[in-house]
Amino acid sequence: MKQTDKIRFAVIGCGHIGKRHAAIAQFNSEFELVALCDVAPKENLGIGDFDVSFFQDIEIMLKSITDIDVISICTPNGLHTSQAALCLEHKKHVVVEKPM
Repeated sequence: MKQTDKIRFAVIGCGHIGKRHAAIAQFNSEFELVALCDVAPKENLGIGDFDVSFFQDIEIMLKSITDIDVISICTPNGLHTSQAALCLEHKKHVVVEKPM
């Protein structure tokens, strides 16, 4: 990676913790927040401050934005394993908010 390149970051799960991860990525000069994903409609999530692509399906996000570097998974614990495996299958680095 070139020193001027930013780490392209996405967040799955836009609840309280997901919004915090998104804010950290958005305001860190080394990151570029590129996508948010949640099963709930965007207008129900209070994420209007984030001007990035929004998806309600992880697979569609992964196929639409292929150059994501890191995905932060901030969904309920029972979803972590399958979501992390899917992201890893797409060769993405994964951060899981809580133990799997």
